[in-house]
Amino acid sequence: MNSYPANRITGSDRTGTAFAVVDPVGRFVDIGLRPGWWPALGPARVAAGLLEALESARMQAATAPLVERGDLFDTAWSRITEAYRLIDEGREQPALRVIIGPRGLFRLHARGGRIDSAETGPLTPADTERLSADARDALAELARPAADAECAPAG
Repeated sequence: MNSYPANRITGSDRTGTAFAVVDPVGRFVDIGLRPGWWPALGPARVAAGLLEALESARMQAATAPLVERGDLFDTAWSRITEAYRLIDEGREQPALRVIIGPRGLFRLHARGGRIDSAETGPLTPADTERLSADARDALAELARPAADAECAPAG
């Protein structure tokens, strides 16, 4: 497993087998799978596990400054929820983008920079590194400015 600098925040899914790393502002840095992901998540739940790990890392990045200042978790959670609500209200719903990793194993469905869902293609237990790399590449493409990104049509 990789070691990350102190200014990186790691989150995991509920099984502890999928992990994601973000910077202090929640920007994607890395994503991957730990040994045991196949029996814990399997091919049907691995995409959701990777997204859960990313959301966990981003939530930690969002709440860390509030906790350090002494704000209670409930206060932090309500502020984050309100911020998401205001963001959603204040913008027109962007078109659905489907981003497929270069290996064809991981597919993201996103609107703007916000991930709606993810899915995987057919997998075997031996696909750990290829799947992690495909998810990493798809998320990196999502983070690129829209003018640079190449997206598959939705559908």
